[in-house]
Amino acid sequence: MNPQLTERLICPRCGPGFGLVLRADRVEQGRVLDGFLGCSNCRVLYPVARGVADLRHPPRSRSHRRARAVPPPTSRDAPELDALRLAALIGVARGPALIAVAGDLAGRAGELASLLPDVEVVALAPRFHTSLPARASYLMASDRLPLRDGSLAGIALAGSWAELLLRDGLRCLARSGRIVLAGASPEGERVFRGQDLTVLADEAGVVVGRLGQG
Repeated sequence: MNPQLTERLICPRCGPGFGLVLRADRVEQGRVLDGFLGCSNCRVLYPVARGVADLRHPPRSRSHRRARAVPPPTSRDAPELDALRLAALIGVARGPALIAVAGDLAGRAGELASLLPDVEVVALAPRFHTSLPARASYLMASDRLPLRDGSLAGIALAGSWAELLLRDGLRCLARSGRIVLAGASPEGERVFRGQDLTVLADEAGVVVGRLGQG
């Protein structure tokens, strides 16, 4: 995890008004591999282990099940998006900037980071099971994105879990930033089109919107 990302993080329990403080126990090549993120308001500690920050609601052994308590929408099969096409859809060619890929697209984070060396890429998922490239930042989350309002230049979502975070993704999106929704359910498309978005593309199971008119 990039330690500078801490400035953009919020406590998932307390909400956007409460940031986190980092204690880094092991750092390699400018990335935090082990440590803790802590909230000064609720005093909860969120562990960072093997480069992955666990920002799920405690108790974390049950947080994934709690996030699924409401049946998720049934998304259509997301189209295959390679890193080059995904970068083009997000529309951020150079940094400094922060972009996020969530759900079924989280596995593209390392490739995106290689394509966009001046852009910090954040991958968001309920959990990560495999070894991860060190080039991106990896966050495990529950039912809220642990990012400050307007902190993202772009975000891409795919899969039922990520689709449930659509409105929260818009909260995190900067004005004129793009949101990409792949393989959306009918309900997901309805929510997407009900927002303050200018639709830039809608084809082959992928819709792209820009926040506002700027």
